[in-house]
Amino acid sequence: MSRTQAVLYTVKNLVLLTSCAVCCAALIFGCGQSSSKLTSADLKTFDGATPQLKQNWAQAQAAAATNDYVQAIVTLRSMLSANLSKEQIEAVHNALSACDAKLMNAVNRGDPAAQTALETLRSPGTQMPR
Repeated sequence: MSRTQAVLYTVKNLVLLTSCAVCCAALIFGCGQSSSKLTSADLKTFDGATPQLKQNWAQAQAAAATNDYVQAIVTLRSMLSANLSKEQIEAVHNALSACDAKLMNAVNRGDPAAQTALETLRSPGTQMPR
């Protein structure tokens, strides 16, 4: 094994271990009774928004309702890059927390679709740019 291959192998393992640590932390800290819930105010936050924001919000809510975790989470993440009000940002964060908790509960129950969704969400293509 060349030095470059060894470095790439080490980096790959480091990324994998970091991903596992983040997921474990989410399981431990994100699924308790204190996790965020969507309130009726959160659901109404986008009533006066632009048509595109309204559409994205509705799409994320519909996807979450049908356990389409990838669609819901990716849509919500993409909304964070829009020009949102403080209330809208809070609503998106609450929706993400609720969806994440629902996903992790399904993964813990052994739901294969949820496990696949989690793996998809961990892939580089679905990560938010920094």
